[in-house]
Amino acid sequence: MTVEEALIAVVWAVAVVLLFLGLADALEGNPRAWLRGRWPRLGRRERPPAAPAPAAGAAIARRRSPPPPKPPSKPSAGPAAARRARATPPRDAAREAEAEEWRARVATLIRAREFDEARRLLEPALGGGKVGPGAAAFLLDVGATAVARDHWRLRRALRRGEGDEAPLGGSLGVTRLLLEAAPAHALPPDQRRRVGRRLWRGHTRLGLRRWRAGSFDAAVESLFEALGIPGLDERRRRLARDLLVRTLEDMAGQRLEVIPQLLGDAERSAALEQAQRLLAHLHRTRAEGVSAEDLAVAASRARQLLEHIEHASVR
Repeated sequence: MTVEEALIAVVWAVAVVLLFLGLADALEGNPRAWLRGRWPRLGRRERPPAAPAPAAGAAIARRRSPPPPKPPSKPSAGPAAARRARATPPRDAAREAEAEEWRARVATLIRAREFDEARRLLEPALGGGKVGPGAAAFLLDVGATAVARDHWRLRRALRRGEGDEAPLGGSLGVTRLLLEAAPAHALPPDQRRRVGRRLWRGHTRLGLRRWRAGSFDAAVESLFEALGIPGLDERRRRLARDLLVRTLEDMAGQRLEVIPQLLGDAERSAALEQAQRLLAHLHRTRAEGVSAEDLAVAASRARQLLEHIEHASVR
């Protein structure tokens, strides 16, 4: 082989190696990694260069410089304060859990129509200031819902000629107790008016039912309850007053029929008691803003009752 042929062979070999490396770079991305994978001898890791040792002067300066000052620590509050801080959250959590359990218990009793038991839990808590505005708002909503439920059920039963008014009377009493308590005074006026309207509707329904049944004394008491609800608009007050006037007129008419019979049976004390009760209702109605003209018929019948009693006592 001549020298020229040898040079040509070397050039070809170099070209082949360069071509091989280019293809490996294009296909594998790193020819050295590919070669390390192919030949274990080339796969030895290269040690990273050791970090240069610090200069002797810098090391000596670090040793001689004082350590950085520590930040001042906060003064300890003492073991008693620490124990108090650790004990306060559990106590608050326990008190909150107890209040939540009490509130849920009262709400369950109202929904189940256990009104006597609900009042037994409510009255001491309201009197002792243990009921906050949040609990009062929640229980007022529960009571107002119970009033609407019992009112609707009574109206539905009346269409069938039956119905028990005790559930409605119980829900009205519990809700009225909550509305008139001190915690409810801090509630929004809209909520108080909404509850008041439901109470007015329930008391008026009871008054109307009792008036139609001839239970005039019970009807008058229910209508006075309706008039005593705070925040009523004038239209509702006027409707309750008109029904009250009609009830008093019918009560006086009934007394005119009953009292002569009582006087004939020598029951003067019973007759006098009924006449005095009627007069007390008339005076209370006048205090509610009802005019004397509206009460003219009932007042005239009351005077006739007193005349009957006086004539019977003279005889």
